[in-house]
Amino acid sequence: MTLPITALTPADSAAAIALLDRAFAEDPCLAWVLRQTQPGYPARRRAYLGAYLRYHQDNALPLLGAWQAEQLLGLSCFTLPEPVADPASLSALGGRIAQACGVDRLARLEQLIDAFDQHLGDAPAARIEFLAVAPEAQGRGLGSALLQASLAYIKNQGCMHIALESGEPRNLALYLRHGFQLSGGVQRDALHQFYLQRLC
Repeated sequence: MTLPITALTPADSAAAIALLDRAFAEDPCLAWVLRQTQPGYPARRRAYLGAYLRYHQDNALPLLGAWQAEQLLGLSCFTLPEPVADPASLSALGGRIAQACGVDRLARLEQLIDAFDQHLGDAPAARIEFLAVAPEAQGRGLGSALLQASLAYIKNQGCMHIALESGEPRNLALYLRHGFQLSGGVQRDALHQFYLQRLC
């Protein structure tokens, strides 16, 4: 599937949140962080994804989207090692997640973030945060196209080290095809979070 991939703007927020929510409805990582088995999980998931999207937009971080007939079918959001994230903005993100999802769920998220930070060490790296494809568009190459566009963007910014984590084993083949290598992982209850890295 060949679709134009362009930068998303705040005007695309509603479409972006709706897509993220559908694409990550069965995500093992979100299920563990947000406690899927407890009541209210769909609302917590949507609030969590909305908080992350707002953080990316407030800090003008890269957001790429693929459209077809005015419908957003895929998106990628990622961070670069420079500029360093504003501490106040990160604190506000944590506050929004704690308020909407609960302090205990924020603590679970911080467990995963800290483990990944420790794994990567001090080496500066771009991080792919979300790669989302609408369920009806999966299996047609859109994920590959979005990943390629993200890697090209990151390389053009002068960053040569890229990292990501995934709790979904079926997604590993996509990343391995694009030059990522498994570099480790962490186990939390039934969740196995895989770490992948590559050089541009």
